[in-house]
Amino acid sequence: MKALKTLSIMGFALLLAACHPRIYQFSVDPKSIGPNDPVRVSWQVKGKATLLIHDINYPGSGNVKLQPLTLQITQDGKVNSFMLYPDSTLKILLAGEDSLRVDKKPDSNTDDRLRYITLVVTRNGQDSSRVIQVAVRPDAAKDEIAFRTIIRGDSIVAMGINNPVRWGDAFNIQTVSDVSNRVMDIVHSNISQQLRPGDPPDNSFNGTPVRGNWVFRSLMTAEEKNDHRLVPNFLKLSITIKHH
Repeated sequence: MKALKTLSIMGFALLLAACHPRIYQFSVDPKSIGPNDPVRVSWQVKGKATLLIHDINYPGSGNVKLQPLTLQITQDGKVNSFMLYPDSTLKILLAGEDSLRVDKKPDSNTDDRLRYITLVVTRNGQDSSRVIQVAVRPDAAKDEIAFRTIIRGDSIVAMGINNPVRWGDAFNIQTVSDVSNRVMDIVHSNISQQLRPGDPPDNSFNGTPVRGNWVFRSLMTAEEKNDHRLVPNFLKLSITIKHH
């Protein structure tokens, strides 16, 4: 009797799970694009699927009102155009499994945007969703690279991989400059260069990819050697990037 009751509970749980919306796969590539570059969206779900597209100002780019633009959605060889207005969300009904391409109709618009692409799946009154961010950058833009610090000998070192999935191949470095207000030795793409506070932007890394391995190294001050609590948690680098 107890075993029968357990089986009944398990069966009921499985039945409930079968009724829930499911997102088996959802991808958007690439995740950093120029103003007129396309992205490809693919998905596989169980339930009624809707794609939401919403743009905001790219963080740190200011609060200039975004301009309306025309997005062209290509799916199964057909192209449909939709207007995306500031402070609005574009909604597109989807099949359970497919892919599409999102392009901007070519124009002079080069707003610095962060695009939220959201997949919402509804089934039996319940929702499930996933969000992927796409950086829509102008042909030339500013950004920062930052890594958490560790202490090695008498130096502060910050190193890491600038996310290759996030940055892809669409952007290269133009210039780099110090924003940590300290002398730093920078290593990237087999190039080494020292940056000093107040120096003009340095073009030693011009043409190298934004993505990949970076190393920042800076000597500790006398105060930092005596009290490691004064060591900054991050070392940062200001970069200008160029779309190609």
